[in-house]
Amino acid sequence: MGRLAFLFVGALSLCLTSGSAWGGDTALFQSQLDDALGQYRDAYIHSGRQMDPSAAREAMSAFTAAWKGLQARWAAAPPPSYSEDPSFADELQAIADIASQAQSQTTAGAVDQAHMTLGQIRALLAEMRRRNGLHGFADEMDAFDDRLAEAGDSLFDDAQLTPDQSGQLLEQCAVLAYLGERLEKQAPPALFDDANFLEMAEELNRQVRGLQATAASGARDPVMASLADLRRNFNRMWLLYGG
Repeated sequence: MGRLAFLFVGALSLCLTSGSAWGGDTALFQSQLDDALGQYRDAYIHSGRQMDPSAAREAMSAFTAAWKGLQARWAAAPPPSYSEDPSFADELQAIADIASQAQSQTTAGAVDQAHMTLGQIRALLAEMRRRNGLHGFADEMDAFDDRLAEAGDSLFDDAQLTPDQSGQLLEQCAVLAYLGERLEKQAPPALFDDANFLEMAEELNRQVRGLQATAASGARDPVMASLADLRRNFNRMWLLYGG
């Protein structure tokens, strides 16, 4: 083999090896991130329910440990998708600090405070994705959750909603209907064949339509019941597929 051919084959081999390592790092990071986020969702849901402090403590410990493992592996050598982000290591540390604070609050019995503390993590993750040009399914889930939170029931003090309250809720329902459709359309390919996801997404959109119908009726109790059902269903979906 001539010297030029030898150099070409060597360079090609190096490129292939580097590309393989590059892709391997991406897959490994995503796998560890998915695992940590699964633990995060579990901790967030358990702390929000406030019915089983021991379960909340266990979930919080599992998330804290998972995040520390991810941080130890990637803080000094970010994966390809975050390699140009100078704030990557700082963001990982900020999330670790929040997790540690939430864990301390849970241990002290302040589970409700821990839940609110954990909520800060979602905004950090969303900003980190945005800063690196990464729009994922977690952003779609967060958008639906944020709008659903705005469909608050604190305004509904009387048995019958005022026309303004009904109109406001109908506007919120219209946005939820749009975001619910996006949840199905923007789902990652791995979920296209997930029968459980498809069933939950279809049920979520059915409940949004039901909430629209009850909002139009103006009766408070059916509205409250529809909102409660929608929130319960979304919480179950977010626990499995959120971020």
